[in-house]
Amino acid sequence: MNGKRMYELLEKMNYVRVGGTEEEKKTAELLQAECASFGLEAKIEEFEIEDGELGECYFEVTEPYQKSYEMRAYKRCASVEAEAEILYVEDALPANLRNAKDKILFINGGLGYDKYETFLKTGAKCIVMGSGSALDRVEDTDIRFGMFRSQMTEKFENRLSALNVRTKDLFEMLVKGAKKAKVKIESKDTTSTSRNVVAYIKGTEKPEEVIALTAHYDSVPDSPGIYDNAAGSAILMELARYFVANPPRYTLCLIWTGSEERGLLGSKAFVKDHEEELKNIQLAVNFDLAGNIAGHEFSIVTGPEELKGYLEVQAKEKGWAVSVSQDTYSSDGLPFADNGIPAVSIGRFGAPDMSFIHDRRDQIQFVSADAMEITAVRALDFVDRMDKAVMMPFERTMPDNMKTKIDEYFRRNKK
Repeated sequence: MNGKRMYELLEKMNYVRVGGTEEEKKTAELLQAECASFGLEAKIEEFEIEDGELGECYFEVTEPYQKSYEMRAYKRCASVEAEAEILYVEDALPANLRNAKDKILFINGGLGYDKYETFLKTGAKCIVMGSGSALDRVEDTDIRFGMFRSQMTEKFENRLSALNVRTKDLFEMLVKGAKKAKVKIESKDTTSTSRNVVAYIKGTEKPEEVIALTAHYDSVPDSPGIYDNAAGSAILMELARYFVANPPRYTLCLIWTGSEERGLLGSKAFVKDHEEELKNIQLAVNFDLAGNIAGHEFSIVTGPEELKGYLEVQAKEKGWAVSVSQDTYSSDGLPFADNGIPAVSIGRFGAPDMSFIHDRRDQIQFVSADAMEITAVRALDFVDRMDKAVMMPFERTMPDNMKTKIDEYFRRNKK
Protein backbone atom coordinates (compact mmCIF):
# COMPACT_ATOMS: atom_id res chain seq x y z
CA MET A 1 0.00 0.00 0.00
CA ASN A 2 1.61 3.18 -1.23
CA GLY A 3 0.78 6.09 1.08
CA LYS A 4 2.51 8.64 -1.13
CA ARG A 5 0.39 7.65 -4.12
CA MET A 6 -2.81 7.75 -2.05
CA TYR A 7 -1.89 11.20 -0.76
CA GLU A 8 -1.34 12.41 -4.33
CA LEU A 9 -4.91 11.37 -5.16
CA LEU A 10 -6.11 13.38 -2.14
CA GLU A 11 -4.35 16.42 -3.56
CA LYS A 12 -6.21 15.95 -6.84
CA MET A 13 -9.53 15.76 -4.93
CA ASN A 14 -8.86 18.75 -2.69
CA TYR A 15 -12.03 20.75 -3.47
CA VAL A 16 -15.73 20.70 -2.57
CA ARG A 17 -17.57 17.78 -4.25
CA VAL A 18 -21.25 17.97 -3.32
CA GLY A 19 -23.51 15.27 -4.73
CA GLY A 20 -25.32 16.28 -7.90
CA THR A 21 -22.92 19.11 -8.83
CA GLU A 22 -20.45 19.65 -11.65
CA GLU A 23 -17.63 19.16 -9.13
CA GLU A 24 -18.96 15.70 -8.30
CA LYS A 25 -19.10 14.89 -12.02
CA LYS A 26 -15.51 16.14 -12.42
CA THR A 27 -14.40 13.83 -9.60
CA ALA A 28 -16.21 10.82 -11.07
CA GLU A 29 -14.33 11.38 -14.32
CA LEU A 30 -11.07 11.79 -12.37
CA LEU A 31 -11.59 8.44 -10.63
CA GLN A 32 -12.51 6.79 -13.91
CA ALA A 33 -9.30 8.11 -15.51
CA GLU A 34 -7.23 7.01 -12.50
CA CYS A 35 -8.56 3.46 -12.92
CA ALA A 36 -7.75 3.54 -16.64
CA SER A 37 -4.15 4.56 -15.85
CA PHE A 38 -3.45 1.06 -14.49
CA GLY A 39 -5.66 -0.89 -16.87
CA LEU A 40 -8.98 -1.05 -15.01
CA GLU A 41 -12.13 -0.17 -16.91
CA ALA A 42 -14.57 1.79 -14.77
CA LYS A 43 -18.03 2.95 -15.79
CA ILE A 44 -19.91 5.99 -14.54
CA GLU A 45 -23.49 5.13 -13.60
CA GLU A 46 -25.83 8.09 -13.28
CA PHE A 47 -28.85 8.31 -10.99
CA GLU A 48 -31.31 11.06 -10.13
CA ILE A 49 -31.44 12.60 -6.66
CA GLU A 50 -33.83 15.00 -4.98
CA ASP A 51 -32.52 18.54 -4.69
CA GLY A 52 -33.72 22.07 -4.13
CA GLU A 53 -33.20 25.67 -5.16
CA LEU A 54 -33.38 28.76 -2.99
CA GLY A 55 -34.36 32.20 -4.22
CA GLU A 56 -34.50 35.37 -2.12
CA CYS A 57 -33.87 34.62 1.55
CA TYR A 58 -33.29 36.92 4.51
CA PHE A 59 -33.69 37.15 8.28
CA GLU A 60 -33.94 40.50 10.08
CA VAL A 61 -34.68 41.30 13.71
CA THR A 62 -37.10 44.25 13.86
CA GLU A 63 -37.82 44.65 17.60
CA PRO A 64 -36.47 45.91 19.99
CA TYR A 65 -33.60 46.65 17.61
CA GLN A 66 -33.09 46.29 13.86
CA LYS A 67 -30.39 44.10 12.36
CA SER A 68 -30.09 41.67 9.46
CA TYR A 69 -28.26 38.40 10.06
CA GLU A 70 -26.51 36.16 7.58
CA MET A 71 -28.49 32.95 7.23
CA ARG A 72 -28.83 29.79 5.18
CA ALA A 73 -32.28 28.40 4.57
CA TYR A 74 -33.00 24.70 4.32
CA LYS A 75 -33.42 23.42 0.79
CA ARG A 76 -36.80 21.73 0.18
CA CYS A 77 -38.37 23.58 3.11
CA ALA A 78 -41.62 25.52 2.85
CA SER A 79 -41.44 29.01 1.41
CA VAL A 80 -42.38 31.76 3.84
CA GLU A 81 -42.59 35.55 4.02
CA ALA A 82 -43.69 36.94 7.37
CA GLU A 83 -43.01 39.26 10.26
CA ALA A 84 -43.67 37.47 13.52
CA GLU A 85 -42.84 37.31 17.21
CA ILE A 86 -39.80 35.30 18.31
CA LEU A 87 -40.11 32.51 20.87
CA TYR A 88 -37.09 30.67 22.33
CA VAL A 89 -38.40 27.15 23.00
CA GLU A 90 -35.33 25.63 24.70
CA ASP A 91 -36.00 21.87 24.99
CA ALA A 92 -39.18 21.83 22.88
CA LEU A 93 -41.17 20.31 25.71
CA PRO A 94 -44.97 20.80 25.69
CA ALA A 95 -44.62 23.67 28.18
CA ASN A 96 -42.16 25.41 25.83
CA LEU A 97 -44.49 25.05 22.86
CA ARG A 98 -47.79 26.25 24.35
CA ASN A 99 -47.65 29.57 22.48
CA ALA A 100 -45.62 28.51 19.43
CA LYS A 101 -48.31 28.96 16.78
CA ASP A 102 -47.41 31.63 14.20
CA LYS A 103 -44.13 32.36 15.97
CA ILE A 104 -40.53 32.26 14.76
CA LEU A 105 -38.97 29.61 17.00
CA PHE A 106 -35.36 29.69 18.20
CA ILE A 107 -34.33 26.15 19.13
CA ASN A 108 -31.33 24.43 20.71
CA GLY A 109 -29.49 21.89 18.56
CA GLY A 110 -30.59 20.51 15.22
CA LEU A 111 -33.83 19.37 13.67
CA GLY A 112 -34.14 15.56 13.66
CA TYR A 113 -37.07 13.43 12.56
CA ASP A 114 -38.91 13.53 15.89
CA LYS A 115 -38.44 17.27 16.37
CA TYR A 116 -39.56 17.91 12.81
CA GLU A 117 -42.97 16.40 13.47
CA THR A 118 -43.22 18.14 16.85
CA PHE A 119 -42.53 21.58 15.39
CA LEU A 120 -44.74 21.00 12.35
CA LYS A 121 -47.71 20.39 14.65
CA THR A 122 -47.17 23.73 16.42
CA GLY A 123 -48.01 25.80 13.35
CA ALA A 124 -44.84 27.88 13.78
CA LYS A 125 -43.83 30.26 10.97
CA CYS A 126 -40.17 29.25 10.90
CA ILE A 127 -37.52 27.37 12.88
CA VAL A 128 -34.16 29.07 13.53
CA MET A 129 -31.08 27.05 14.55
CA GLY A 130 -27.45 27.90 15.28
CA SER A 131 -24.27 26.70 13.56
CA GLY A 132 -20.96 26.43 15.38
CA SER A 133 -20.07 27.97 18.72
CA ALA A 134 -20.86 31.26 20.42
CA LEU A 135 -17.06 31.81 20.52
CA ASP A 136 -16.46 31.28 16.79
CA ARG A 137 -14.82 33.91 14.63
CA VAL A 138 -17.03 34.73 11.66
CA GLU A 139 -14.16 34.51 9.18
CA ASP A 140 -13.36 30.95 10.27
CA THR A 141 -16.84 29.41 10.24
CA ASP A 142 -19.65 28.59 7.82
CA ILE A 143 -23.37 28.45 8.39
CA ARG A 144 -24.51 24.84 8.27
CA PHE A 145 -26.23 23.59 5.13
CA GLY A 146 -29.57 21.83 5.57
CA MET A 147 -32.01 20.06 3.29
CA PHE A 148 -35.21 18.24 4.18
CA ARG A 149 -35.15 14.74 2.74
CA SER A 150 -38.31 13.07 1.54
CA GLN A 151 -38.02 10.47 4.32
CA MET A 152 -38.63 13.32 6.76
CA THR A 153 -41.38 15.16 4.92
CA GLU A 154 -43.31 12.69 2.76
CA LYS A 155 -45.87 11.58 5.35
CA PHE A 156 -46.98 15.14 6.09
CA GLU A 157 -49.25 17.36 4.02
CA ASN A 158 -47.28 20.50 4.87
CA ARG A 159 -43.61 21.30 5.44
CA LEU A 160 -41.70 23.39 7.93
CA SER A 161 -39.75 26.51 7.07
CA ALA A 162 -36.29 26.40 8.61
CA LEU A 163 -32.98 28.23 8.53
CA ASN A 164 -29.56 28.29 10.15
CA VAL A 165 -27.67 31.30 11.47
CA ARG A 166 -24.36 31.38 13.28
CA THR A 167 -24.64 30.32 16.93
CA LYS A 168 -22.67 33.47 17.72
CA ASP A 169 -25.49 35.53 16.17
CA LEU A 170 -28.24 33.46 17.74
CA PHE A 171 -26.67 34.05 21.14
CA GLU A 172 -26.47 37.79 20.42
CA MET A 173 -30.18 37.82 19.61
CA LEU A 174 -30.97 36.08 22.90
CA VAL A 175 -28.74 38.48 24.88
CA LYS A 176 -30.32 41.52 23.22
CA GLY A 177 -33.82 40.19 23.78
CA ALA A 178 -34.95 39.94 20.16
CA LYS A 179 -38.76 39.97 20.15
CA LYS A 180 -39.82 40.17 16.51
CA ALA A 181 -38.26 39.42 13.12
CA LYS A 182 -38.92 39.39 9.40
CA VAL A 183 -38.14 36.24 7.48
CA LYS A 184 -38.32 35.35 3.81
CA ILE A 185 -37.47 32.03 2.18
CA GLU A 186 -38.13 31.22 -1.46
CA SER A 187 -37.74 27.46 -1.89
CA LYS A 188 -38.37 25.14 -4.83
CA ASP A 189 -38.00 21.37 -5.13
CA THR A 190 -35.72 20.17 -7.95
CA THR A 191 -33.73 17.10 -8.95
CA SER A 192 -30.14 16.68 -10.07
CA THR A 193 -27.87 13.95 -11.42
CA SER A 194 -25.35 12.11 -9.25
CA ARG A 195 -22.91 9.38 -10.21
CA ASN A 196 -21.35 6.13 -9.05
CA VAL A 197 -18.05 4.94 -10.49
CA VAL A 198 -18.15 1.14 -10.82
CA ALA A 199 -15.41 -1.31 -11.82
CA TYR A 200 -15.12 -5.12 -11.74
CA ILE A 201 -12.03 -7.28 -11.35
CA LYS A 202 -13.09 -10.77 -12.43
CA GLY A 203 -12.22 -13.64 -10.12
CA THR A 204 -9.88 -16.36 -11.35
CA GLU A 205 -11.47 -19.26 -9.42
CA LYS A 206 -14.87 -18.10 -8.14
CA PRO A 207 -15.95 -15.44 -10.64
CA GLU A 208 -19.62 -15.98 -9.81
CA GLU A 209 -19.06 -15.00 -6.17
CA VAL A 210 -18.48 -11.32 -5.44
CA ILE A 211 -16.96 -9.14 -2.75
CA ALA A 212 -18.16 -5.52 -2.98
CA LEU A 213 -15.77 -2.73 -1.96
CA THR A 214 -17.19 0.77 -1.47
CA ALA A 215 -16.12 4.31 -0.60
CA HIS A 216 -17.99 7.58 -1.15
CA TYR A 217 -16.19 10.39 -2.94
CA ASP A 218 -18.63 13.29 -2.42
CA SER A 219 -18.30 15.90 0.31
CA VAL A 220 -20.66 18.16 2.24
CA PRO A 221 -21.04 21.82 1.16
CA ASP A 222 -18.18 24.16 2.09
CA SER A 223 -15.83 21.23 2.80
CA PRO A 224 -13.11 19.59 0.69
CA GLY A 225 -13.89 16.42 2.63
CA ILE A 226 -10.37 15.03 2.80
CA TYR A 227 -10.90 12.86 5.91
CA ASP A 228 -14.52 12.30 4.91
CA ASN A 229 -14.01 10.78 2.44
CA ALA A 230 -11.38 11.49 -0.17
CA ALA A 231 -9.10 9.32 1.98
CA GLY A 232 -11.44 6.33 1.83
CA SER A 233 -11.72 6.78 -1.93
CA ALA A 234 -7.91 6.77 -2.22
CA ILE A 235 -7.68 3.56 -0.18
CA LEU A 236 -10.21 1.92 -2.48
CA MET A 237 -8.15 3.05 -5.49
CA GLU A 238 -5.00 1.56 -3.98
CA LEU A 239 -6.81 -1.75 -3.42
CA ALA A 240 -7.93 -1.64 -7.06
CA ARG A 241 -4.31 -1.25 -8.16
CA TYR A 242 -3.20 -4.15 -5.98
CA PHE A 243 -5.84 -6.58 -7.23
CA VAL A 244 -5.35 -5.65 -10.90
CA ALA A 245 -1.71 -6.63 -10.39
CA ASN A 246 -2.63 -9.65 -8.21
CA PRO A 247 -5.84 -11.06 -9.69
CA PRO A 248 -8.37 -12.13 -7.02
CA ARG A 249 -9.99 -15.53 -6.71
CA TYR A 250 -13.42 -13.98 -6.12
CA THR A 251 -14.78 -11.22 -8.36
CA LEU A 252 -14.32 -7.80 -6.81
CA CYS A 253 -16.91 -5.09 -7.45
CA LEU A 254 -15.45 -1.66 -6.65
CA ILE A 255 -17.89 1.22 -6.20
CA TRP A 256 -16.96 4.84 -5.60
CA THR A 257 -20.34 6.18 -4.57
CA GLY A 258 -21.79 9.63 -5.08
CA SER A 259 -24.18 11.52 -2.80
CA GLU A 260 -23.46 9.49 0.34
CA GLU A 261 -23.67 12.72 2.32
CA ARG A 262 -27.22 13.21 1.05
CA GLY A 263 -28.45 9.98 2.63
CA LEU A 264 -26.40 7.05 1.24
CA LEU A 265 -27.96 7.76 -2.15
CA GLY A 266 -25.16 6.26 -4.24
CA SER A 267 -25.16 2.89 -2.51
CA LYS A 268 -28.97 2.88 -2.45
CA ALA A 269 -28.97 3.49 -6.20
CA PHE A 270 -26.44 0.70 -6.76
CA VAL A 271 -28.39 -1.97 -4.87
CA LYS A 272 -31.59 -0.89 -6.62
CA ASP A 273 -30.07 -0.92 -10.11
CA HIS A 274 -28.07 -4.14 -9.54
CA GLU A 275 -30.73 -6.14 -7.73
CA GLU A 276 -30.00 -9.34 -9.62
CA GLU A 277 -26.31 -9.11 -8.69
CA LEU A 278 -26.96 -8.91 -4.98
CA LYS A 279 -27.50 -12.65 -4.56
CA ASN A 280 -23.89 -13.19 -5.65
CA ILE A 281 -22.35 -10.66 -3.27
CA GLN A 282 -20.94 -12.47 -0.26
CA LEU A 283 -19.59 -9.46 1.63
CA ALA A 284 -19.48 -5.65 1.42
CA VAL A 285 -16.41 -3.82 2.74
CA ASN A 286 -16.73 -0.06 3.11
CA PHE A 287 -14.02 2.57 3.65
CA ASP A 288 -15.24 5.82 5.17
CA LEU A 289 -13.01 8.12 7.30
CA ALA A 290 -9.25 7.69 7.13
CA GLY A 291 -5.91 9.41 7.09
CA ASN A 292 -5.99 11.40 10.31
CA ILE A 293 -2.55 12.00 11.77
CA ALA A 294 -4.14 11.81 15.24
CA GLY A 295 -6.82 9.18 15.63
CA HIS A 296 -7.62 5.51 16.21
CA GLU A 297 -8.54 2.56 14.00
CA PHE A 298 -11.97 0.96 13.90
CA SER A 299 -13.86 -1.87 12.24
CA ILE A 300 -17.64 -2.00 12.50
CA VAL A 301 -19.50 -5.17 11.53
CA THR A 302 -23.11 -5.06 10.41
CA GLY A 303 -23.46 -8.78 10.18
CA PRO A 304 -22.94 -12.02 12.11
CA GLU A 305 -21.06 -12.18 15.40
CA GLU A 306 -18.44 -14.57 13.97
CA LEU A 307 -17.37 -11.89 11.48
CA LYS A 308 -16.74 -9.52 14.38
CA GLY A 309 -14.72 -12.28 16.06
CA TYR A 310 -12.72 -12.82 12.88
CA LEU A 311 -11.71 -9.15 12.79
CA GLU A 312 -10.77 -9.25 16.47
CA VAL A 313 -8.54 -12.27 15.84
CA GLN A 314 -6.97 -10.57 12.81
CA ALA A 315 -6.08 -7.53 14.92
CA LYS A 316 -4.56 -9.67 17.67
CA GLU A 317 -2.53 -11.74 15.22
CA LYS A 318 -1.09 -8.60 13.69
CA GLY A 319 -0.70 -6.67 16.94
CA TRP A 320 -2.94 -3.89 15.65
CA ALA A 321 -4.79 -1.55 17.99
CA VAL A 322 -8.29 -1.65 16.52
CA SER A 323 -11.71 -1.04 18.05
CA VAL A 324 -14.03 -3.77 16.69
CA SER A 325 -17.78 -3.66 17.21
CA GLN A 326 -21.01 -5.14 15.88
CA ASP A 327 -23.33 -2.26 15.00
CA THR A 328 -24.77 -0.15 12.22
CA TYR A 329 -22.54 2.53 10.71
CA SER A 330 -24.02 5.45 8.79
CA SER A 331 -22.27 4.83 5.50
CA ASP A 332 -22.46 2.89 2.26
CA GLY A 333 -22.29 -0.60 3.76
CA LEU A 334 -25.81 -0.24 5.16
CA PRO A 335 -27.85 -0.61 1.94
CA PHE A 336 -25.99 -3.89 1.34
CA ALA A 337 -26.65 -5.02 4.92
CA ASP A 338 -30.29 -4.06 4.42
CA ASN A 339 -30.33 -6.64 1.63
CA GLY A 340 -28.93 -9.36 3.89
CA ILE A 341 -25.28 -8.97 2.85
CA PRO A 342 -22.80 -8.83 5.77
CA ALA A 343 -20.99 -5.50 5.76
CA VAL A 344 -17.78 -4.28 7.38
CA SER A 345 -16.72 -0.65 7.63
CA ILE A 346 -12.97 -0.12 8.06
CA GLY A 347 -11.55 3.28 8.90
CA ARG A 348 -9.90 5.67 11.31
CA PHE A 349 -11.73 8.03 13.66
CA GLY A 350 -9.94 11.34 14.12
CA ALA A 351 -8.90 12.54 17.57
CA PRO A 352 -11.08 15.32 19.02
CA ASP A 353 -9.88 18.84 18.19
CA MET A 354 -7.15 17.44 15.92
CA SER A 355 -9.47 16.36 13.12
CA PHE A 356 -12.67 17.83 11.76
CA ILE A 357 -15.67 16.58 9.88
CA HIS A 358 -18.55 18.05 7.87
CA ASP A 359 -17.16 21.58 7.74
CA ARG A 360 -14.47 23.67 6.09
CA ARG A 361 -11.83 22.44 8.56
CA ASP A 362 -11.74 18.93 7.05
CA GLN A 363 -8.49 19.89 5.36
CA ILE A 364 -5.55 18.01 3.89
CA GLN A 365 -3.06 19.24 6.53
CA PHE A 366 -4.73 17.02 9.14
CA VAL A 367 -4.02 13.79 7.22
CA SER A 368 -0.81 12.09 6.17
CA ALA A 369 0.41 9.35 3.86
CA ASP A 370 1.64 7.33 6.83
CA ALA A 371 -1.71 7.48 8.62
CA MET A 372 -3.52 6.44 5.45
CA GLU A 373 -1.24 3.43 5.15
CA ILE A 374 -2.27 2.23 8.62
CA THR A 375 -5.88 1.82 7.48
CA ALA A 376 -4.99 0.70 3.96
CA VAL A 377 -2.74 -2.13 5.20
CA ARG A 378 -5.54 -3.38 7.47
CA ALA A 379 -8.01 -3.14 4.61
CA LEU A 380 -5.82 -5.09 2.21
CA ASP A 381 -5.07 -7.79 4.78
CA PHE A 382 -8.76 -8.33 5.48
CA VAL A 383 -9.92 -8.29 1.85
CA ASP A 384 -7.02 -10.56 0.83
CA ARG A 385 -7.91 -13.02 3.60
CA MET A 386 -11.52 -13.09 2.44
CA ASP A 387 -10.43 -13.56 -1.17
CA LYS A 388 -8.14 -16.46 -0.27
CA ALA A 389 -10.76 -18.19 1.87
CA VAL A 390 -11.81 -21.60 0.54
CA MET A 391 -15.14 -20.85 2.18
CA MET A 392 -16.23 -17.55 3.69
CA PRO A 393 -15.55 -17.83 7.45
CA PHE A 394 -19.03 -16.59 8.36
CA GLU A 395 -22.61 -17.18 7.31
CA ARG A 396 -24.08 -14.93 4.65
CA THR A 397 -26.87 -13.89 6.94
CA MET A 398 -28.06 -10.92 8.93
CA PRO A 399 -28.71 -11.69 12.61
CA ASP A 400 -31.89 -10.45 14.24
CA ASN A 401 -30.13 -7.89 16.42
CA MET A 402 -28.64 -6.26 13.32
CA LYS A 403 -31.96 -6.40 11.44
CA THR A 404 -33.52 -4.48 14.30
CA LYS A 405 -30.76 -1.87 14.25
CA ILE A 406 -30.99 -1.52 10.47
CA ASP A 407 -34.75 -0.99 10.74
CA GLU A 408 -34.15 1.61 13.41
CA TYR A 409 -31.61 3.38 11.25
CA PHE A 410 -34.00 3.55 8.31
CA ARG A 411 -36.80 4.44 10.74
CA ARG A 412 -39.03 1.54 9.78
CA ASN A 413 -40.11 1.11 13.39
CA LYS A 414 -41.51 4.64 13.47
CA LYS A 415 -45.16 5.26 12.72
